[in-house]
This record gives sequence, structure tokens and C-alpha cells, in this order.
Amino acid sequence: MKIKIVLKYGGFLLAFTSIILASPADAATPVKIKNLQALISPLTDEKYAAPATIFGGVGRKFPTWQAGLDLLILSNPHYSAFRNQLELSNRVYWGEWWYSDRWGVKGLFSEQSFKMFGPSENRSQSNTSHLGVLVKTQHSLSEAWKISAGLGLAKTEFVLGSQRKLGNSLVSEFRMGLEISADFWTEAGILTIDSASGSGSSDQRLGSTAYLIGLSYGF
Repeated sequence: MKIKIVLKYGGFLLAFTSIILASPADAATPVKIKNLQALISPLTDEKYAAPATIFGGVGRKFPTWQAGLDLLILSNPHYSAFRNQLELSNRVYWGEWWYSDRWGVKGLFSEQSFKMFGPSENRSQSNTSHLGVLVKTQHSLSEAWKISAGLGLAKTEFVLGSQRKLGNSLVSEFRMGLEISADFWTEAGILTIDSASGSGSSDQRLGSTAYLIGLSYGF
């Protein structure tokens, strides 16, 4: 008799204990799943989030091709001639191809002219042209600003009256650009072209150091 009573009430106690233990576990399951999803979701979004670029989040930040025109607003010739002040006839035409956002190649053609020293009524005009190639690197400072630098060689022609001389020039430049839109940039910088037509006493030093401002189009 006592055994039956123990089994009867023991069964009720076991069932009641099972219900109590099972209920909190079942209630906690959805909470744990929600917490796990909340933890995984930001990590997944962060991992696969693409950086913002001019092409809508995919690919490169800067254009592959760029073409531009620079005005050499202030130039200092490397030979005996007057220094220009706000001279807009000296200019550079150029195009760039960028292998990546960091490295590229630039081709340029520059035309410059200076008044030579002499009496006021006899100040002849010198004319130089430079055709060159540079290797360039560029770096982004912010969303709208970048800097670039280049180094290369150019073939230079110097003409003064009936005198015509040729030289191989070393070309270097440093520029800072501001993005106007996704395609247009405006830039300011320094362009130095330096060489000589030879090492003899009658040879002419060529080139100049110029401060420029320009506009370029990228695509």
C-alpha cells in the first residue's frame, strides 16, 4: 500500500518537475536564436560592404583615362629671359592612362615662349616645345582631393630667331587636384623641365620651372 502511494505521488512530482524545467528552456530558445542573428548580421554586413566609389561601389575610385589642359600662369625660364607674370600663352596638353588607382603613365606636349634680355626695342622672342612621357603615382587625400607626382623624359626644341637647338630633358611634376564632378577635376601644381642642348660654350640651357592651373576630364 505504501509503495503504491509513493509511486502515485512520485509520478505527479516527476511530471511537475519536468514541466518546470522544460518551460524556461523552450522560452529561451527563440531569444537565443534572435540574439545569434543580431550578432551575425552586423558582421556579415561589415564583411561584404563595398567601399564607395565613383562607379557606385564597384571597381576603381579614379578614372582609367584622363585628358587635360594646363595653363602655366607663372614660368621661370632656365636661361636669360624675363620671368613671366600671369602669362596665359604658355600651356601644356596631356593625357594619362592609369594601370591602377595608384600607378599610371602620362604623355604631354608643352609650348612656352619668353622675351629675351636686351634693349627695349630689340627683345627677341624665344620659343620652346617639349614632348615627353612620365611615370606617375597618385594618392587620395579625401573623397574630393588627391595628389599626384610624376617623373620622366622629354624631347625639347628651342628656337630663337634663326637659331634652333635640341635637347633631352628631365621632367618632373607635383599636382594637387579637386574633384568638381565624377568626370571633371581642377588641379594646381609645379612642372619642371630641365636640360641643355649640349656641353659646349655655344650650347643653350633649356627648360623652365612653371606654376600651373588646369582642368581635366576623366573617363
